[in-house]
Amino acid sequence: MYVRLFTMTVIGLYTSRLVLEVLGVSDFGLFTVVGGVLAMFTFISGSLSKATARFLNTEMGSPEGNPNATFNICLLLHIALAFIVVLLAETLGLWYIGHKLNIADGKMDDALIVYHISIATACLGIVNSPYQSLFSAHERFGFLTALDIANSFVRLGCILLLSLYDGPYALRLYAVIYGLTTVNTFAVYHLYAHKYWHETIRLQYVRGWHRYREVLVFNNWNMLATMAYVARTSGTDLLINAFFGTKVNGAFAISKTVNTYVADFSTKFDAASAPQIIQAYAAGDKPRYTYLCNKLGRFTILLFELICFPILIELEFLLHVWLGQVPEGAVEFTFFNIIIGGVSVTCGGIYNLVNASGRIKWFKIEMSALLLLCLPLGYLLYSLGYPPISLLLLFIIADALARVIKLILMRRLLGFDSWQYAREAYVRPGIIALIMSVVLWAYTELGITAPLHRLCGIALCLLLTAALVWTIGMKQSERRKIVQIICKK
Repeated sequence: MYVRLFTMTVIGLYTSRLVLEVLGVSDFGLFTVVGGVLAMFTFISGSLSKATARFLNTEMGSPEGNPNATFNICLLLHIALAFIVVLLAETLGLWYIGHKLNIADGKMDDALIVYHISIATACLGIVNSPYQSLFSAHERFGFLTALDIANSFVRLGCILLLSLYDGPYALRLYAVIYGLTTVNTFAVYHLYAHKYWHETIRLQYVRGWHRYREVLVFNNWNMLATMAYVARTSGTDLLINAFFGTKVNGAFAISKTVNTYVADFSTKFDAASAPQIIQAYAAGDKPRYTYLCNKLGRFTILLFELICFPILIELEFLLHVWLGQVPEGAVEFTFFNIIIGGVSVTCGGIYNLVNASGRIKWFKIEMSALLLLCLPLGYLLYSLGYPPISLLLLFIIADALARVIKLILMRRLLGFDSWQYAREAYVRPGIIALIMSVVLWAYTELGITAPLHRLCGIALCLLLTAALVWTIGMKQSERRKIVQIICKK
């Protein structure tokens, strides 16, 4: 997964620069905001995917589990969801784009074509979700890595060809390119699963409404949280569009791209542990899943620190190297989005354990309330003339408060030792964060401007962060274990 991450980060950053050059800031922002409209109708897919992953892992961890029945139940629910998405997107979504979206003159046809391609792409992704959960449950991360890297190269090649195009339909062609890679993924997933897990994916109709209801009840609470997250994400795009236009949308989209790659560096580690935590919980192995959660809580933060501080120390310079011409506001957006990402990774292992327990109701309610509260407050701030960045400050406060509440609920509802988790996960990374904050402040006081000196500053920051992670962030037994693993390799 880390091979995938490094490769796709390099390809993705270069691809994003090409796309920005080919489309321009305004069209890039238009593509983002149109996708935001569609995301309002596909939010259920994310929650149902989590429910599918949880029930598949539970069935595989249980001695008397039936993965085939669970797979068919989830597949039928995903197909039904795809039909609902098409219905909503082709009615309410079209009305919003035609009457409410702030689109430049002459761009409505482009927006509609991109929107319809996005609908088809989204529906394929929804139907493919149970297959993707099956791959994760079997921990076939090597295959997923190879497929994603291959798709990235295909997308890069197509965009390189698109850069040679000088016509008026670049945005439409980019949407087609984006959609074709989804079709490719859909086909490969189905062929591979049919070859290796034929009995699991063998189609059958599973009788008994209670089986579907069990998944849907779990999904409904997940859906509430997913809806709130998508509403915050897409609502941010729409609020920025309404008050500031597509150019600011483009700058904000760039910042989200950077944050995605930075956060992925640590969250992939957490994602890889999900099958083990859920299956350990299903087997009643409390020491195992407690150990995994506590370790993951610290390791995800350490991995985030390892990548974020070298970026923050020369953020503006790196954006100029990446993009050439940095849109106005992109530096500020990126800085605060990285901080938001830092807050979000302080729950490594927790979500997997909560999903494994099935007792997700109050976790999802508190999370959803804090996510949704930011939007009306953001609307109020924008109406009063505050800058675009003010909404991100609300997100940081809300996410930090959500983390505190989540740990309290873990202790009360699941009997989880939240104090032990906090000591294990936060103390060592917190010391590193304090030291590196002082280093970043001292570095800005030096006033370095030469490009070579800036690159040296980034390299030294990376080395210093890695040294602190190794000496302070990790325990002696963990360092010894890593050395043993490296020596065996």
